[in-house]
Amino acid sequence: MDFWKILYPAKCPLCGEARGLEEEADFCPVCRDKLPWISEPCCKHCGKPVDSVETELCLDCGRKKSLLEAGTALWVYTPEMKMLMMDLKYGGGYQQAEIYGRALLSRRGSLMRRWGLDALIPVPLHKRRYGFRGYNQAELIGRTLAKGLNLPLWNHHLMRIRHTRPQNGLNDKERVENLKSAFALSEACQKSISGKNILLVDDIYTTGTTLEACAHQLKEAGAGKIYFACLCTGTDARQ
Repeated sequence: MDFWKILYPAKCPLCGEARGLEEEADFCPVCRDKLPWISEPCCKHCGKPVDSVETELCLDCGRKKSLLEAGTALWVYTPEMKMLMMDLKYGGGYQQAEIYGRALLSRRGSLMRRWGLDALIPVPLHKRRYGFRGYNQAELIGRTLAKGLNLPLWNHHLMRIRHTRPQNGLNDKERVENLKSAFALSEACQKSISGKNILLVDDIYTTGTTLEACAHQLKEAGAGKIYFACLCTGTDARQ
């Protein structure tokens, strides 16, 4: 038995209740029922909830071409989830990231296995932001996913080479401009990308601009199909 788990048992990220020693423990039952889980109907491309089973694509996906094959998320990005994601990013979110990664595996693992993935790449942070936080929350989530999916975690293939403004608060055009030339592949890793189906991992999906910028670099190096998995996503603009 893990001695550290006895001293520091996992706690529910919402209410702080100790979750015991079981490996799969995540949220306490009360908090689990309160979370804004995404269910059908949802966009067949990005996984955002939509208002009708007849609606195949959300407004964003219906109006633009994408380099991403498909994606999925767990929760709607509500004000309450925004607070949880802020804590994940700035509150030393090692334990939260493992819990959220297990939740993704539990509820979306079968879908991700059907995608025929070869490797997992977390969306990278710029070294300045990484130095401020001390960790990349997408990488922490990715570790749990990679282990559960039996995939290699490629956390040094994709780099964020330009420090950018936060995407929140920017319109679509500003988001694209903000991320121009922000990502690059490490030269030593470019050959290993060719023909591989990649899972990109991040915490939040809204318009998909960040993931599209990452996918562009991977496609330039000859990657196969590119999918994504996130914790939270916005809602369809029609709702």
